[in-house]
This record gives sequence, structure tokens and C-alpha cells, in this order.
Amino acid sequence: MPPPVLSRRPDAKGSDTMDDVTSKPVPGITSAAVAGSPAAGAAELAKKTGISQVGESSHELRALHGLRFLAAFCILLSHACGWLANFKDTRTVFDYGEFFTVYGMPLFFVLSGFVIHYNYSRLFSTMRPRWAIVEFLGARFARIYPLFICFFLVGLAVDGVLQWYYEHQLNLLLVMAHYLTLTQSWVYIVLFGDRLLLDGPFGLSWSLSSEFFFYVTYIVLVLHVARMRSIAGLLITSGAMSVLILTAYGYAARHSGAISAFAAQHMNQIGDKEHSVYRWFFYYSPYGRVFEFILGCLTAQIYTIFAAHPVSQREEFWGRILLKASLVFLFGFALVFVFKPFGETVALYVTLLKQNFGCAIGLAVLIFCVSRYRSSTVALMLSTPLMVLLGDLSFSIYAVHTYTLRIFERPSMDFRYGIELEAAFRIVLAVALTLILSTATFRLIEVPARAWVRKIVARRLLRSFGPREANMLAVAQAYSARREFVVGMMFVAMIGALVAYQFLIVPCFTPYVR
Repeated sequence: MPPPVLSRRPDAKGSDTMDDVTSKPVPGITSAAVAGSPAAGAAELAKKTGISQVGESSHELRALHGLRFLAAFCILLSHACGWLANFKDTRTVFDYGEFFTVYGMPLFFVLSGFVIHYNYSRLFSTMRPRWAIVEFLGARFARIYPLFICFFLVGLAVDGVLQWYYEHQLNLLLVMAHYLTLTQSWVYIVLFGDRLLLDGPFGLSWSLSSEFFFYVTYIVLVLHVARMRSIAGLLITSGAMSVLILTAYGYAARHSGAISAFAAQHMNQIGDKEHSVYRWFFYYSPYGRVFEFILGCLTAQIYTIFAAHPVSQREEFWGRILLKASLVFLFGFALVFVFKPFGETVALYVTLLKQNFGCAIGLAVLIFCVSRYRSSTVALMLSTPLMVLLGDLSFSIYAVHTYTLRIFERPSMDFRYGIELEAAFRIVLAVALTLILSTATFRLIEVPARAWVRKIVARRLLRSFGPREANMLAVAQAYSARREFVVGMMFVAMIGALVAYQFLIVPCFTPYVR
């Protein structure tokens, strides 16, 4: 799932607005005319709520836009190679599109955690809880839901899902309920005995579902992370969490058979690979992926503390070494996954970790370094105007490509020399068409819909809670421990309800959805 639009630091004037959008003057119009125009109304609303609807991102951390594009492009290219060069009898160079699958989703999730905390930590530290939560969730809804609903409707039509109404009403009800609430990746539900709920219309939206879970988690964790002001404490916390997760996932890899046996008995598991509970939990579900997001939040907090001080020559030197080390690690991890040089035992662990936390530490270091050391070659390459533009298109690229690639698919065939050039030609055309159409969806759907939803949220905040100034916390005022406890207990209750739904409710209707 793509990360949010990058904004100015929250301590900059006016930056604690939704998605960093700043008002722009309307050229060629007199002040008297502007006073009665819709633009004037939007400006007045923005003044009262601190939430603008007209404008564009201030690209302070430009390199992160380049990383957003690289994440989307890794997914696009890996899917193009896998779907369009699907030969039966040989591994061709196109199979090494798997190399890029190592980076796509982990980079999205770690980067999402970094940007979310970078943009919104001050919102929760300076505003009353009700205002902060509504503004945050409204901003995230405006970011992902309009484009999601458009392609969900396309999926309903393209995949013939509405035809289920005549003979499979329960399946249709489950799809509509979970997809419209973006909870399709939160539970393991089998439909028709051969597919998962999250394989429905616009199947790639599973990452948006997981991302929505991350947003709920962030509301619980934000203040705890924001209070951490010690670099050593943050590094220890990040390191301890990483070691714990890597150890737990390694244990799971060794006991995958026991997990599958439990899943077959209690969760109606189908298959032992793509549709297994093992694959769902460690790749699709938010429960196995949320730690990448949390690591991104911790990395953003470390960056925030460092950003208060100028970069010294010595720090720049060691920072560039750290950046190179992260790139070597990331490249090496992908090589080990693709070529398996250390035998089946190591490959077993790498294959599982590739699906989630395996690259997270290296990606977190990379994100920190290109944000902090902006004169480095890598940061400069990621910060070019073209990369920033393509980074803005990353969400549209992710959403569009599942349909644009279908145009160029053909049945699997035997490999023959020369035909790989035809496959390469289709891949190039598919990538080009995806970039063209994603530009259109960004300009015609994403940007206008985001502004429209932000305007609705701003009006609702103003009507329900009054102007922004009236909802700011007093200087030195903090959230009460009781409120934090209540928020934490509500999150625990939500997890408990999901567990009960998975093991008590889902088995009741499973016989009726086959």
C-alpha cells in the first residue's frame, strides 16, 4: 500500500494540516471577486480548521517520493514478468522478476510507517483526542478510499461478481461487507472452496486493508512513540522488536507443518501454498505485517530527533557508510532468495522472511539515510523532479496495473528461442500503458476526490468541535493516562472480537459458501 503524501515538518507553520496541502492563490482574480468565490470559502474553512483543500505537497523529503515509486515499480515489474512471461517448461530471465518482489510491499509498509509518524505525530501531541483521531482518519480515508472504490467497482464488473446474486448471495454479502469496510485481509475466509475472500474484486486491495489496520494501530501507539526522546532507547526498542520478530518467524518456518495442521482443523484451510493460512498470516494479514509499519514509525522518531541538529562532517561520513551497507544487505538478501546458495534450510527461512520482515531493517536504514543525508548520490537520484512526479503516481500505478496487465496476458506456452523477445515487448508495452493510465487516474480521480473528501471532513470537524484553536491542548498539557488506557483497551477489545469472529462465527457459515 502506498504511503501518504509527504508534508512539511509539523513544527513548520500550518503544517499540521491534512496531508500537507497548502492553499494557493487564484491568479487573475481581484480580491473582491475572490471574496465571494468558492476558493474564498475554501480558504476560510482552511483558516478555521487548519485543513486546506487546494494546493500541493511541499516536497521537503523528496527522496522518499522516489522510494515510493521504486516500491510501486518493483510490484509492477514483478507482476508483469510473472503474468506475461509465463512459460511452462523453463526458468527464463523473466522469472527473475521474483528478485523485485523482495522489496515492493515491505518498502511500502516501512515507508508508510515513517511518513505517517513524520506527518501526524504532532497532530496527536497538540490536539484533543477527538479532533486528532477524526482529522487523521479523515486524511487517510481521503487518501486511499476514492481510488479504491473506483477500482473495486471495476472489479465487480470485470470479474462478474454481481452475478453471484442469483445463486451465491452469502458470498456476495461477505465480499461487499468486508471490502467496503476494508477488512478483507483481517480474517481468513474461504469462498467456493477454492479461493480466499481477499482474492475477490480488486484483489490487490488486500494491502489497503492491512494499511487501514495499521492506521488503527497507530492511534494506539503514536503518543508512546512520540514520547521517546532518547536515540539509544529508540535503537534498543527497534532492535529488540526486530530480534523478537525474526526469532518468532524463524520458529514458525520450522513448524510450518504444525501450523498447517491447526489451520486445516480449525480454519477450513484450502491448499498448502498460495491460499494457506500460513501464507495468509505471514504475507496478507495485518497481524504479520504491522511490525514493518511500527519499525517505520520508530525510524521516523529517530529521524525527528536527529533533524533538530545539523549534519556534521563526521556524521555525514558514517551515514554514507551506513547507506551503502543497507544497499549491500538489500541486494544480498534478494540474491539469496532467488538463487538459494546456502541450501534448503536457509532457503526455508529466507522464503518466509522475504514475505514480511526480512528486508525491513535494511529498508528502515535506507529511508533514514536518504532523508538525513540529502547530498548523497542515492538521495539525489531519488529526488529528481521525474522521480518525485512518479512517486506521486505510485498509488495509481499500484491500483491500475492489475487491470492493464490483463490486456497483455496470453495462455502459458512452451519456451522457444526468440519468443522471449515477444514477451519482453508485451512487458514494455504493459508498463508504459500502466504509467500513462495511472497519470490519468491520479489527475482525474485521486487529486479531485481527495480534496473533496478533505473538505467534507473539515466541515464536519468545524460543525462538531468548533474551530481548530478551541481544540488545541494547552501548553504542557498531555493526554490523561486514563484516556490512553481506554484507547488501548478498545484496541484489545477489537482484536478479541476479530478472534471470536474468526473461530466462532466464520465456521458457522463456511458450509454455505462453498
